[in-house]
Parts: sequence; C-alpha cells; structure tokens
Amino acid sequence: MKKFFQIMCVFVMLMTTFCVPEIAKGKTLGQWKKELEEQQKALEENKNKRAETEQEIRETEAEIARIEKLIDQIYVDMANLQTEIDLLNEDIAKKDQEMKDIINFVQVSNGESAYLEYAFGAKDFTDFIYRMAVSEQLTSYNDRLIEQYHEMIRQNQQKQQELTQKQSEMAVQGQKLQEKKKLLDQEIVNTDAVAVDIEDLIDYQKEVIAMYEAKGCQPHEDVETCGRKIVPPGTAFYRPTQAGYITSEWGPRDLLGRNWHEGIDIGVGVGTPVYSIGNGVVAAVVRYKCGGNMVIVWHNIKGQFYTSVYAHLSSVNVQSQQNVDRNTIVGYSGGTAGGYDQCTTGPHLHVTVATGRFLEDYKDWTYELNQKYSINPRSVINFPAGLYNRWTDRLTAY
Repeated sequence: MKKFFQIMCVFVMLMTTFCVPEIAKGKTLGQWKKELEEQQKALEENKNKRAETEQEIRETEAEIARIEKLIDQIYVDMANLQTEIDLLNEDIAKKDQEMKDIINFVQVSNGESAYLEYAFGAKDFTDFIYRMAVSEQLTSYNDRLIEQYHEMIRQNQQKQQELTQKQSEMAVQGQKLQEKKKLLDQEIVNTDAVAVDIEDLIDYQKEVIAMYEAKGCQPHEDVETCGRKIVPPGTAFYRPTQAGYITSEWGPRDLLGRNWHEGIDIGVGVGTPVYSIGNGVVAAVVRYKCGGNMVIVWHNIKGQFYTSVYAHLSSVNVQSQQNVDRNTIVGYSGGTAGGYDQCTTGPHLHVTVATGRFLEDYKDWTYELNQKYSINPRSVINFPAGLYNRWTDRLTAY
C-alpha cells in the first residue's frame, strides 16, 4: 500500500510551499472558510506558474530543434568540404601529370632539365623560341594553378576547423538547453503534483465545511465544539466484510521499518460489499490513480474520534455528509489493476484506521494520517489472529 499513498506525499510540501494552515482547536467555521479562499488563491497562482513553465518549455524545445538542425547542417557542410579537398588533391595530381605529358617531363639527366631538353629539341631557332615560351607559360600556369588549389585546400581546411569549433559550441549549447528542459519538465511534474493535491485538498475541505453548514454550524461557531454534534456516537467497531481474511498486516514490511503499511489488506473478491466499521459520518469520497475509489468516515467511539479509510473500491455506495452505521454498505471491493486504480497487486480491500478526524484535526495525509495517527486496526476491530485465517460473519469474537 505504500505506492497507494505516494501520490499524497506532497501534502508535506503544501504545508510549507502554500502555507496551508492546520485546523487548530478554537478556530471558527468562518476562519476556516477564509483560509480555504487563500488556498484557492495559491492554487490559481500555481496553475499560472504551470502555464508559464509550459510556454518556456515550448520555447526551449524550439531552440533545441533549431540547434540540432544547425548541427546536422554542419555535418553536411564538413562532408562537402572534405569532398572538395579530395577533388582538389586529385586535380593537383592530374594537372601535374598533364604538365609532365605535355613537356615530356623526365627527371633531370646529364645536368639538363626536362624543359631545356624540350627547348633544345627545336628544329630551328623560331621553334626554339616558341618552345621556350610554351615551357615558361606552362610552368607558370601550372605553378599558379597548383598554388590556387593549395590555397583552396587551406581555406577549406580552415572552414572545416571553424565548423568543427561551431559544432562543438552548438553541442554545448544544446546540452545546456537539454538540461534546462529537464529542469522545466521536473518543475511541471512538481507543479502538477502540488496542483492536483492542493486542488483535491480544497475540494475535500469544501465537502467538510458543507457538512458543518448542513448540520447547522454557524460561521462564528468553534469547529471543534460544533464538530462533536456532527459525528454520531458509537460504542464499538466491527469487521468491514461479512467474510474474508487478512493478507497483509499494519506496520513495517521489513526488519528496518521501511515500506510502512498504513492499514490492513483483506482478501475478498471484486464486488464484495464493504461495510462501515461503525457509526459515523462520511467526511469525503475521494478518487486517486493509486488507491482508486476511497471513502473516508469519521467515528465517535465512546467519546474518542477516529477516521476510517476504505480503499481500492470498485464503486462507492455513499456520499459526503451521509450518516452511516455498521450496517451501511459504503462501497464494493475492487483492487484489480488498471483503469483508475493503478497501484494494486490484486483484488482486495485496504482499510486504514486513525485517531482524530482527517481534514479537521489534521490534513497531512502522508505523515499524519498514515504514520502519526494511523493505528493497528486489530487494536479496535476483532479479527482472527494471524494471516489467512478466515471469518464468516462480522460479529463473532475470536
């Protein structure tokens, strides 16, 4: 059941971030309603902040896409430059070979250059002058052409270096933007979690306030005093199902005290009627992805206030402000994974019993309801000892 309650863990944050005041004894119904208005204002501010964060995420994603496109283009440009360099190198070699073919280039032999050999092979003086001019022009042209090629190669290599540097800078900038987006995404997650929980908390408190008003409590009346008129008295608690057996106990699930289980799990099939464990009033009907449909009931047993929670219900049979007794079916068991109940291991009923009235005496689900005030249901409800020992009615003592 730890997963079932994880969605409520941000209530601790609400107490600090949103300054949700704890309902203290001596507070009037009017003061409570005023504080609820302040919580509603905090919720709206939270929603506005979420909208701003979403806009920033969209802008960041657009900038990331732009940078990634630039980096892709850099890769293309670098590849094209390398191709140009390779072609220029090929041209240099080709032109050099062409020059050798034209002037019948050979290695210097007998102390004479190939150009002189070519020139002295003239048939007459005019041919000699022509051959000398051709040799000089070809040599000069070849030298200039090769020099130009080398300059183009140098420029392309410089462009490659610049692109490589730009690529590195773009990658760093892209990484920073990815980190920024990750933080923004986490901010959205946190905002969503807080927004959902505070909105639910406000709704549940509204239900409780409506119950106080429906029962005749006035704005100037103390909620603690008036609250005692709301919860019908009782003398004992009873098992919540006609038949069943306990499959998981209340308390720590390992020797180190981790993975705390805030109630008991009862093995029953889906659709089994679930009864209120005693006289009381429905404080709220809640619904979460982790826990599914849940009913919260206040009890007054011999002057002591308690809260009971029934979780993983396939359907609910009561509504807020409704008085219940031990024969009232609050809902029907569920526990199958999927749909709106995503944190269950199979068909069963989870029951939490806590002292005090959740949403009036305290509001922190995770710490107060589940750890500070929750008690072992066996201490107030008679169950057969041990696990998997079945009962077949709600009243027989074991």
